[in-house]
Amino acid sequence: MKNLPYIGGVAVSEIKNREFIRLETDKAQAIVVALDKSNIPFSARFSDAEMVLTFDGSYKDQVNEIIAKAQSGDYEILLRELQVYGVPDGYYRLLGEVAEILNTTVGALKNRPDEIQLALCKTYTDLWLCDDATIQRELDRIITVNGRTLQDIQEHEKSQNIPAAEYRDHAYFTRENHRHLAEMARQKNEQERIGKSAGSERRR
Repeated sequence: MKNLPYIGGVAVSEIKNREFIRLETDKAQAIVVALDKSNIPFSARFSDAEMVLTFDGSYKDQVNEIIAKAQSGDYEILLRELQVYGVPDGYYRLLGEVAEILNTTVGALKNRPDEIQLALCKTYTDLWLCDDATIQRELDRIITVNGRTLQDIQEHEKSQNIPAAEYRDHAYFTRENHRHLAEMARQKNEQERIGKSAGSERRR
């Protein structure tokens, strides 16, 4: 086996239920980053053309999901569409996909403040290559306000019969809530960028 110059993950000895995959792929770095963000125990050696991956077999479905997403090329298409439509329009076009992950409707998401909609779509984009469970967990975290989950808020909307046009001014989302969530989203995106750049080290 020829030398693979990059490494990622943890020591193989730290991985339980070890399974092994060798792939010919130019998406190895993206796969490594997604595995790390998804908190999947793995160890990888890779180059620009192939990778050798050892992982905890308990996460086999998630690993296969991440590899399939990375190999599909769909993420590159998504990024190109974002460039074409720009910010924020490009992100808002993803509300349908975000709604599907959250098991809700686009209409329910559009009743959220713009800051939350944008934070959801940006986080969805940043985590697109991760497994769906990880994406859903992080989106749920963003949508939570004052201890209320998206489901809680939807139930409250139904009980109060609040018209969509008025909902943006409802007390659940005060200006302070908006500022706080926007700052959380900014910090999260900054951490993601730092994590990507530090996710792989050159082996010398």
